[in-house]
Amino acid sequence: MTDYTRATDEELIAACLRGDSQAWEALLCRYQRLIYSIPHKYNLSPEDMADVFQSVCVALLQGLNNLRNEAKLGAWLITTTTRECWKIKRRQQQLADAVSLDDQAESPLELVADEPLPEEVIQQLEEQVLIRRSIEQLDERCRLLLNYLFYQKDEWPYEQIAKQLNMPPSSIGPTRGRCLEKLKRILKKAGFS
Repeated sequence: MTDYTRATDEELIAACLRGDSQAWEALLCRYQRLIYSIPHKYNLSPEDMADVFQSVCVALLQGLNNLRNEAKLGAWLITTTTRECWKIKRRQQQLADAVSLDDQAESPLELVADEPLPEEVIQQLEEQVLIRRSIEQLDERCRLLLNYLFYQKDEWPYEQIAKQLNMPPSSIGPTRGRCLEKLKRILKKAGFS
């Protein structure tokens, strides 16, 4: 059985092109946070966010054969998702303009400029993807510990984390340190500075 969580993007794409539906699901799971984060930054409704996600997934599926550089999949997804957000914002603006012509009132919606996301935001999104992928390469205990410590919506007390991981609360700090060192080494190999 293939461990898709540890597969590279290139391996997942190759498997998708062979018709492997589990690889497709793993690829979408890997990038769903990234894809959803962009319409969230544009303050789109949950329904519009779901539409953007679906459109990006369809575009990815249709363009999988033509993806020139699988290593830059994250950047391609950011660009494609941003363009889908612009389309929705344009439609919202057009609808608002049509309503305002009827009502002779100002539209509350602002059209997003046709320019890419600021370079810093794109870089931040790419770094988040790299960190997530690097965490996936850690052993299960480290992955779970870092998830409990840094990726939960609510802060978990050490006692609760210790219970979940079947370890003494006093060992969480040292274990966290070792896990973060492992993560640093993985990130360094990936070129993260």
